[in-house]
Amino acid sequence: MRKKESERPVGVFDSGVGGLSVLRALKERLPGENFIYFGDTARTPYGVLSSDEVRRFTVEIGAWLLERDCKMIVIACNTATVMGMTALRSMTAVPVVGMVEAALRGVFRTGDDIWPVGLIATEGTLANGAYQAAFAEKAPGKPLYTRACPDFTTLVERGKTEGPEVDQTVMRYLTPLRDKGIRTLVFGCTHYPFLASAIAPFLGEGVGLVDPAVELASMAEEYLEKNSLLNGVGESAGGSVEYWCSGDRSGFISVAGILLGRPVDIVKRQVF
Repeated sequence: MRKKESERPVGVFDSGVGGLSVLRALKERLPGENFIYFGDTARTPYGVLSSDEVRRFTVEIGAWLLERDCKMIVIACNTATVMGMTALRSMTAVPVVGMVEAALRGVFRTGDDIWPVGLIATEGTLANGAYQAAFAEKAPGKPLYTRACPDFTTLVERGKTEGPEVDQTVMRYLTPLRDKGIRTLVFGCTHYPFLASAIAPFLGEGVGLVDPAVELASMAEEYLEKNSLLNGVGESAGGSVEYWCSGDRSGFISVAGILLGRPVDIVKRQVF
């Protein structure tokens, strides 16, 4: 029997475990929804791959989620958003949402005293230029400083979110941005919010941190509500999460448990 439209799952995918920060925000905002999370751990990180590769991976995973009757697809990866979202949107009427629009909404919702803004992301995301173009269109002439932080992704994929190694890496990457006097820091990679507890004290109380996942969850809620697709409204029971990865399942289980702060017992494997 076919599920009711509202009971269909929301598909969420990332290059690895970083997108769990987005899933966490979605679950907090939409506790009644059913989710399918896919981490492409066999091919992570996306930030060092060509745009053609990332586009192909995005379309592959998106098609796979559509086969599972997802009512919405959330690209919980900034690199996949800037390199593959247009291609994925062109092949389906199902809404596909990504990180750039969410980041902009999150930044400009914080008020007027936000400049200079720092943006940290992968090499691929910054090389694409989509973020820079979006900020220039929204706020022409305002100072935006960028910094690629590839080792942040590596740390999170290993489940390391605190300790001397994390602190040293934060200092190495973010000292130039702190020296620029940034007032706002945007997480342009979904892995990076897991390091917020180390980043915030290094930058100081006067610097606001923007996690686009929070705004993305709000965007998802707005769409589902507008189209009468919200699931479990007013019910006490929460929705389900189905976890998938393309790499080693035991490694995913271990790291996901650390990042989410609770056990993840069952993870299925899908290889493309």
